[in-house]
Amino acid sequence: MSLFYLLLGFFLFFLQHVGPFPAPWRPDFLTLYIVFVTLRLDIPYAVGLAWLYGLLLDCYGLAPLGLHAALLLTAVMGTALSRRRLNFLYVFPQIAGVGLIMVLQAAIMVGLLHLLLPVPVVHLAMLRQALQQLLTTALSAPLVFGLFRLLEIGWQRWILKKSPRPFLAGLRW
Repeated sequence: MSLFYLLLGFFLFFLQHVGPFPAPWRPDFLTLYIVFVTLRLDIPYAVGLAWLYGLLLDCYGLAPLGLHAALLLTAVMGTALSRRRLNFLYVFPQIAGVGLIMVLQAAIMVGLLHLLLPVPVVHLAMLRQALQQLLTTALSAPLVFGLFRLLEIGWQRWILKKSPRPFLAGLRW
C-alpha cells in the first residue's frame, strides 16, 4: 500500500505543476493528498511524505528551502488535530477542515516570507489569488477525496488479483 501512496504523490506533484487547470483556479492537490494520507495512514508516514514532497516542491520552485515542507507539515498537524473534532466522512466537515488548513498554511507562509524577505510580502493581487486557491481547494476536497478513495480501492483489488496467495491457499505444508 505504501507504493500506492508514493506513486500517487508523484503523479499529483506533476499534475499540480503541469496540469490542465489555469493557475488561480488550480486546487492544491498535494495539500489534499497529505490530508487524505493523514486520515488514512499513521502520522509518521504522513509526516515523511509531507517532508519529501515539500522539499521536492522547494527544489522545483524558487521558494526558500523548507517553506513548502513547513506548509505540508502544517497540513499534517491541522488534520491530526481536527480529526477528532470534524468527521471527515461528510462533505461540509471536509470543506471546513481543508479551508481551515489552507488558512493556517497561508498565515504561516506570509509569516515566514515576512521574516525571510525585507520587502512587504502581501499585495492585493496575491491575496486575491490565495483566496481563489483556498476556495477552489476547499470546495474540491470532497470530490478529490472520493477520487483518491476510488483509486485506493482499485489499487487494492489489482494487488489482490496479482497476488500469488490465492494459488498457494490450497497447498498444505
